[in-house]
Amino acid sequence: MSLAIPRPSLVEQAAETLRRALREGVWVERMPGERELSRQLNVSRPTLRAALEVLHTEGWVKVAQGRQRQIVGRAKGAAVERLRTVGVLTPLPLQEIPPFALCWMDRLRELLAQAGLQLEIHSGRRWYSRRPEKDLAALTQQAPAGAWLLLMTNERMQRWFMKSDLPAVLLGSTYPGIELASVDFDYRAVCRHAAGQFLQRGHRRIVLLMESEEGAGDRESAAGFLEAFQTRTGRVATPIIVHHAGTPESIRHHLQRLFSATETPTAFLVARSMPALMTASELMRRGLRVPRDVAVISRDSDYFQEYFSPQLARYNADPEIHARRLSRIVCKMVTGDTSRSNCVRIMPRFFPGESLGEVRRGA
Repeated sequence: MSLAIPRPSLVEQAAETLRRALREGVWVERMPGERELSRQLNVSRPTLRAALEVLHTEGWVKVAQGRQRQIVGRAKGAAVERLRTVGVLTPLPLQEIPPFALCWMDRLRELLAQAGLQLEIHSGRRWYSRRPEKDLAALTQQAPAGAWLLLMTNERMQRWFMKSDLPAVLLGSTYPGIELASVDFDYRAVCRHAAGQFLQRGHRRIVLLMESEEGAGDRESAAGFLEAFQTRTGRVATPIIVHHAGTPESIRHHLQRLFSATETPTAFLVARSMPALMTASELMRRGLRVPRDVAVISRDSDYFQEYFSPQLARYNADPEIHARRLSRIVCKMVTGDTSRSNCVRIMPRFFPGESLGEVRRGA
């Protein structure tokens, strides 16, 4: 007779993990498909199906032919447990998220943990398509959250969340007609100030370089950039707005076109930190001296810019401020305050660096 304590089988372990998720209300109405569940549990499809059959026998789920399994049993405390999760939506995999965003996300995770909340990141481009409504509905049903943080959103996404009445806060600016809470930099003021810096230094052909797919914050950037020229008195200056495709090749192409013209630009305001670095290095590769021949300001900042010489003029932000502002809004949302009028705009500090040059008298 063996006295060894029998170990639970992999099927039993998978079934218990799924039971716990159902008790805590991780999914609403339906469970994810088999492919997603097997990925999350790190088990084979046959093992998963056996575990799901156990749950079906116990009355937790109901199987419909050709459809996801419907949830028919759940503990009474599930709704309370569900509020402890805060979902983050991003189109980028973690390794491609800019360092500044990773810093405030990490600090936000700590602040939310102190409040008993858990941050859960969902990355994928299917929620950012031209018609994301069906995929967004599936995600928010399968992985419900007490609040959603939305990064790099398009207008269709913003409109869907507004109509869904789900508690959500944008990491960015809202499009016209959208009522959602948001936290963003005051890009309108930033770009108005940056253009003013160039004008003070006597520049007359000034470029704002941004990606082709304009976000709401990029539209605010363009508006502020143009305002600096509208209020300018004295010598005529020409604002030039150029959209690239978000790749180094596209940036090189547009710079080639600009410097092939009869009148060439002498100043660049570049949106986002990596394109700013690319622009400055490409200008120098072309034999242009920064800032003697051409001046550069980066609208955004990131830590890796410290390792570029000459140091880029840029607008520095503190990830701690971002995290604390977001934490306050999110904690209110999960307790029932779904106010959509909470729009926070942060003005970053201007760092003149070494890429701007001196103010010219009489400019």
